[in-house]
Amino acid sequence: MELPLSFHHVGIACRSIDKTVGFYLAMGYTASPVTDDPMQHVKVCFLERPGQPRLELLEPLDDVSPVARTLDTAGVTPYHLCYEVQDIDAAVAMLRGQRFLLVSGPVPACAMGGRRVAFLFKKDNGLLELVEAER
Repeated sequence: MELPLSFHHVGIACRSIDKTVGFYLAMGYTASPVTDDPMQHVKVCFLERPGQPRLELLEPLDDVSPVARTLDTAGVTPYHLCYEVQDIDAAVAMLRGQRFLLVSGPVPACAMGGRRVAFLFKKDNGLLELVEAER
């Protein structure tokens, strides 16, 4: 069965949004205000540019943040791909059926206007984020 989803953004782990964002602004992206998401232990800034993929800069809020662990091992790097889904519970169930590990969620996310997100991981595919479509 095909999973109905649409591409939403690429998440990029960075040590400092303030230090990283300038490069993207110089390339013509516009930045959203920075949002703290204590539930996910990150600061978030979305970047948009017409005709280009939406980007999400993720800065750890604390040492508990999974982004902090990624930065320790890989440095500044693409972190996840995010897809928007109509039914997040069904999408999580479908991916779990394909042997993805549910890392977190579904939980409301501040940076997504309270929409629920879930993170899933599979060694052969990496980290995926699902975000519930606006209703």
